[in-house]
Amino acid sequence: MKTFSFLLLVVLISATGLFAQTWTTNYTKSETVQYEPDWAGDILVSSSEPFGKITGIAKANGTIYLAVSDTAIIPGKSIVIFKSINNGVTWTTPASYSGTVMPLRAKMVRTGLDSVYYFYLINSIIYCLNVESLQLGSITTMTYRDFDAVGSSTGGLYVVADALTSTSLPRYSSTNGFISTSQTGTVSNGAFPRMYMSGSGDTLILTFYGSTLTPDTISSIIRVGRYRESAPGTISSMGFQNVVTETQPKSEVQPVFYNGIVWMIYTLGTTGAIDIKYMLSTNSGLNYASPVILAGNPNTDEYWFEARHFIGGPGGVDIIYYSDSLQSGTPTNNSDKMLYSFAVTTAPTTFSSPEQFSEHIPGWSARLYLPALVEIYNTGDVGAAWVGLDGTDKKVYWDRYNAVTRIRSIENQIPQSYVLEQNYPNPFNPLTTIRFKNPKYSNIKLTVFDILGKEVSVLVNENLSPGSYEVEFNGEYYSSGVYFYRLQADNYIETKKMILMK
Repeated sequence: MKTFSFLLLVVLISATGLFAQTWTTNYTKSETVQYEPDWAGDILVSSSEPFGKITGIAKANGTIYLAVSDTAIIPGKSIVIFKSINNGVTWTTPASYSGTVMPLRAKMVRTGLDSVYYFYLINSIIYCLNVESLQLGSITTMTYRDFDAVGSSTGGLYVVADALTSTSLPRYSSTNGFISTSQTGTVSNGAFPRMYMSGSGDTLILTFYGSTLTPDTISSIIRVGRYRESAPGTISSMGFQNVVTETQPKSEVQPVFYNGIVWMIYTLGTTGAIDIKYMLSTNSGLNYASPVILAGNPNTDEYWFEARHFIGGPGGVDIIYYSDSLQSGTPTNNSDKMLYSFAVTTAPTTFSSPEQFSEHIPGWSARLYLPALVEIYNTGDVGAAWVGLDGTDKKVYWDRYNAVTRIRSIENQIPQSYVLEQNYPNPFNPLTTIRFKNPKYSNIKLTVFDILGKEVSVLVNENLSPGSYEVEFNGEYYSSGVYFYRLQADNYIETKKMILMK
């Protein structure tokens, strides 16, 4: 998604000599916010105010799951998992769990085997729910106040916890949703762990507050550990180091790791002066450059962020965050907003100018319902869920990057007829480009099927003006084999074959 937008912007803006006005190296305090040029409209997911963070994930086929802590949706159930099979246009509630006790911490995780797990902390126990089978595992060795979890490409699950009775961080691994535990260990002297599994391998980055000498802990040094998976459910340490040494409070921290690049993202400061900063590593976390401001407008707090990697083109990092103007009185769409930005691995310090995607004003609460960022890898798209205001009511909304911007117009001439061209390269691994021609304004649907005729991806389903277009298919999360792609428009249908060879 970002690949097409980025390349097209470079071509168009470079041609007019305005490149520097749209993209800023080491973006800090841009006064201009672009309002939704690429994002679709807000979609209602839930009509009631949740407790705590929303968390979500997308499967390889594009099925999206969002987990919300809220007893008002289904009486007697404190966890409700929403599901969408159409990019978030409509949502169902196929699963609910637990009683009336709200999770203190929750995170949804997907492994490379396409299994989806929902980790949550209730009554000092860490639970692991298989979202599709509803099989429930747990970690009960100690009592816990916090944790983080990740999944690997081989199906391994890894949890690092913050125990109530220890200054060390216990570490656990499993290959079956914590029905059983395959490996245990500890990380010395830490608090509030956060992890990220590389999007291009099975190296794990762990961050934690490494000293509890300060009264609030979050002003402590942030230490970083690196682990390498040697077999499913087994990891080994590759060393630790102090990375973030600033002494102001750092209430949020999250690494993002892809293709040898690590963005160590964190908030810094107290209310009235909270910025989002990052430290960059270009050698898989061996060392880091000095801190840089990612979002730091004056008279505004930027916080409540989530960041993930994307894989289109060179790949990179997406981030969404809450921009709070600290106004006195009722907030508006101009004062309080949800913003989106990204950077690619080939220019990792160049974040795009922030785009506002919230039409409903984000609401603040001591419940700390941070937003959820969901990468929809089968289409290269990205979506976001957050709590927004509808009058005085607080509801859960969903928005996503508009899929039509993934399509690149390649000619100005109007074609005489519909044409579907052969993809190139073919065979491919993992990216290939598909071109087609559209002679009139019409609804275009371009779909990919596997050898059994099962739909695996909808690349285009939009009304398009006359012209010639190209779109990218990413086979990163699909197995090698023969696939078919089909173009449908009016009475025109054409299908061609392509081969994914890994």
